[in-house]
Amino acid sequence: MSGFIFNSNQIPMMQVPRAVADRFLSQATGAQIKVLLCLIRFEDMALGIEDIAKQCSVGSADVKDAVDFWVKSGLLIRRGASLILKQTASEQAQTLPRYNPESILEQKTNDESFAYLLDEIQRILGKSVNHNDASVVFAMYDHLGFSADLILQIINYCVKGGKTNFRYIEKVALDWYDRGIDSFDKAEALIKALEKRARVESAVSTYFGIDNRALSKKEKEYIENWTGTFGMSLEMIKESYERCIDSKGKLSFAYINGILSDWFKKGYKTLSDIENGNKAKKDAGSVGGMKSYSSSEIEEEILKRLAGD
Repeated sequence: MSGFIFNSNQIPMMQVPRAVADRFLSQATGAQIKVLLCLIRFEDMALGIEDIAKQCSVGSADVKDAVDFWVKSGLLIRRGASLILKQTASEQAQTLPRYNPESILEQKTNDESFAYLLDEIQRILGKSVNHNDASVVFAMYDHLGFSADLILQIINYCVKGGKTNFRYIEKVALDWYDRGIDSFDKAEALIKALEKRARVESAVSTYFGIDNRALSKKEKEYIENWTGTFGMSLEMIKESYERCIDSKGKLSFAYINGILSDWFKKGYKTLSDIENGNKAKKDAGSVGGMKSYSSSEIEEEILKRLAGD
């Protein structure tokens, strides 16, 4: 059996946010997961730190650490003694709520920060903000709870990318909210990461000769896996591309992924690692006068079979 398929069998269950599995399984400790599950299981019940510690078989310090972790991650919101699960934008709605002109005017009249925000956005965009656009801004400010500085970061980020449509700006705001971006520093870190990813994707596209279309979502996921999980440099990606073309005669992201996955498992991070690995394999195979095969030859044969050649 190669895996598992879960079926609840209609047994009563409690709900756990998908973000826990999607984003935090590799980050959270066992104690942090335990504490979160305990809080969810005993919803609306007053639990002391010692109660939670006993229920989870962890120390009191572990409980405090777990609560701090989930609050900092953005999954939980601390309001006094209460801990509230933060809904993602997708759980709330795919769009922000709309506000009537009177509400927006009242906010602008009574809130200097909001008035400054609207004026600054108009300056950045070089045009007047109509009611629909102002409603999106107010929703970010009022509904999502973003500060004026954070909203201006979103606007500047979108403008820098050549996007000034407020539907696009709204999508970016919802995405940042889901990611737990609620401060200037977090936004700066995210922007740097996104810009780095865009540079890598552009470099890979150029080397692969993809100049007449945008990368697909799956192709971007491949590239993120190569540079993130595998930790491969552009040099290694280029080498895998050359081997793909030599073997198949065409570009195949799946084939390149197979090559890079194999190198990752072998611990290869540089071209020298590949060369040394090939030499060691060849030397080991030249025993007793038997014909030897290089690791690259074996690798090519395995990848051909995996690809159905």
